[in-house]
Amino acid sequence: MLLFHCLTDERRKNEGDLWGMLSRGLHGCFVGVAVLLATFCVHEKMSFSMRIVEFYDSFMAVFVLACFGTFSIGFAEERRVETPAELQEVCKVANPGDLIVLGGEVWLDARLKIRLTGTAEKPVTIRSEATWSGKSSFEIIGKHVVLDGFVFKDGGLSSGHVMRVRGSHCRVTRCMIENYNPEKRSTRYQWLSLLGHHHRVDHCRFSGQNHSGCTVVVWLEEDGQTEVGKHRIERNHFLDRPRGDGNGFETIRIGTSERSMKSAECIVSGNLFENCDGEVELISNKSCGNVYEGNTIIGCAGALTLRHGNDCEVRGNLILGDGDERSGGIRVVGEGHQIVGNHIQGVGDRIGGAIALSAGVVNAKLHQHAQVRNVLIDHNALIGNAGEEIVWGHGKGSHSRTLMPLDVTVMNTARTGTLGIEKIRPVDVGPECIDGGD
Repeated sequence: MLLFHCLTDERRKNEGDLWGMLSRGLHGCFVGVAVLLATFCVHEKMSFSMRIVEFYDSFMAVFVLACFGTFSIGFAEERRVETPAELQEVCKVANPGDLIVLGGEVWLDARLKIRLTGTAEKPVTIRSEATWSGKSSFEIIGKHVVLDGFVFKDGGLSSGHVMRVRGSHCRVTRCMIENYNPEKRSTRYQWLSLLGHHHRVDHCRFSGQNHSGCTVVVWLEEDGQTEVGKHRIERNHFLDRPRGDGNGFETIRIGTSERSMKSAECIVSGNLFENCDGEVELISNKSCGNVYEGNTIIGCAGALTLRHGNDCEVRGNLILGDGDERSGGIRVVGEGHQIVGNHIQGVGDRIGGAIALSAGVVNAKLHQHAQVRNVLIDHNALIGNAGEEIVWGHGKGSHSRTLMPLDVTVMNTARTGTLGIEKIRPVDVGPECIDGGD
């Protein structure tokens, strides 16, 4: 199976480092000793032997308090639970640095909303050894929380989100959602929703989604936060999504039309997309300031689409049609984008060519096509694609789209190049991933 290259240089920090705690304990002890010496020196009337005995007792008290007090603070606790009810109770008393392990084989119809708070140095980690199925779903509201190894398989919902992450600085890693589909394809819900800011989704696998709704979606509603976006979606595997019935079948979407002028500043990098055929917008950008870098797209009946928003960067991506006539390259709408260093080879004519610059609407509303302006297209390799290399005015004449692209620079286009695909093991993503990276 083709997968992207997974970095394996993580060094997990041991929060209960013994030498660090001894050092802090001894430091506290020496401070206490200095205070004791100063105190005893002023008691001139006390006999020497009495001073020795009292000093020894006081010294030992300081040492024990300093060292063992440090130990009690430094050690995080591992808490194991077997049921959703136990998890809810444990989360009420969890502390920064704790590891909560979810045991059991299958958690069926478990619909949970959890609140937790860790710190940057000591996140709270929930590691799932169980498979979630039936109508199960999970929502975290928190800061510095890690969701590790969650598996949702062979279930489905009627609405909502399979996983929903709210708050800030949370991480979803080594997780898997597979064939989590409803009876009707028109039933709409999201697989993974991100709200808040500074979340990370990495080394996860998303496979077999066949219903309406995004696989991964970023929402820019404030949701009680003063900051939104700035998420990282990296080194994940998206695969085997069949063709949908129109709009709403995106694999990744960042933002919405209504909030598309908002800066999201998300990074989507190093992901692998295979046979994701949901709709024409494989990746749907609907916000400003995002970066799409180093992704590999193979045989997907769609395009990396900058649908709304400005000032995004699409750089260093590998897009291969792989014989799919409905595959596409990169579609551009809006201003200030940079399309640099991408390799597009063998794609079909889904968007008319390799890179499509859309025609715009005069005084476009947020849900319409804005004019393409001030765009840089540089050092891209365009090889053996159906249609044109650069499509000027894609969709002109439809839906009041009359404005041609303006101030677009195209330079250093290559017609030859070598591929940099690496074949590695499937265990480098999902819950089997041994080393998830930093």
